[in-house]
Amino acid sequence: MPPWVVNVYRRLAIANEFIGDYCQYCRATTWHRGEPNGQDRKEFLQSRLTLAYHGLEKGASFPNPKRPYGQSRVPEIKTLLTLASSAGIDAEKLSLANSAVAALEHYNSTGEISDEVTPKSSWRETAFDDEAIRSFVTSRHSVRNYREDSPVDTDLIRTIAAESAMTPSVCNRRSYRLHYFDDAGEVQAILALQNGNRGFGQTIPGLFVVTERRSSFVGAGERNQRWIDGGLFAMSLVWLCHAHGLGTCFLNWSQTNRRTSQLRKVCGISRVEDVITCIAVGHPAPGHRVARSPLRPESDTFIHHGRSAAHQRP
Repeated sequence: MPPWVVNVYRRLAIANEFIGDYCQYCRATTWHRGEPNGQDRKEFLQSRLTLAYHGLEKGASFPNPKRPYGQSRVPEIKTLLTLASSAGIDAEKLSLANSAVAALEHYNSTGEISDEVTPKSSWRETAFDDEAIRSFVTSRHSVRNYREDSPVDTDLIRTIAAESAMTPSVCNRRSYRLHYFDDAGEVQAILALQNGNRGFGQTIPGLFVVTERRSSFVGAGERNQRWIDGGLFAMSLVWLCHAHGLGTCFLNWSQTNRRTSQLRKVCGISRVEDVITCIAVGHPAPGHRVARSPLRPESDTFIHHGRSAAHQRP
């Protein structure tokens, strides 16, 4: 075909994916609509409730909280509590919102900050020395050769998943979800849909699929937030695997909506979960090799914008 035809086809293919993304996001995040296959209403209400009451928690953590504060949020929280209760949301979630409102009212009337809702930090200035930190971060590489005779302990995976849940998320919504597969047939079926594992996929003993619950977000401003939160969670997961002695390799999920639908079907993943990435995990094979992966120079990745900096822009 002539180059111009190929160019037009590629542009139309991109537009088609954008339109598909737009339709999925609108169905999953619009307040007044709740199509069964578009919106997880329970997740939507829970995230709205968390967003609302977390604002009260944050207010009490500021250097000098004003009094009164947060009163405009209370009616919204009470409305959401009623809706969330009728939707069957877990009683613990409702309790967290109620305690945040009670703590707010107590602070506004007495000036006393709740140690339950806004506890004092157990912060330590330095957890590890510089040498230990550098050794840890420089020793982690993507592994593309795993021991096929050494399966990963499921309890260890559960521990890592629980620790990864400490990852920061927008307004504490924690909308990420981790799917783990260690059945050889399922792993290979998933890898068959991913284009970056040729030559080593047959050695992968375990596979993570990181997703984000689309209905946790709302509005034009949050249209890309799930990719940020999901990426943060995935990186925490990989660092924790490294800390526990497991090798990992990100297997990017840069695919069309059609291919993503195929993956959801194979994995049993809900239509309202966006696939962020896949990650291979296992025990590295003895003597395995890694890609050199040179870093960019610091001058190309770091620009100091402080008052005392003689910063140079590229």
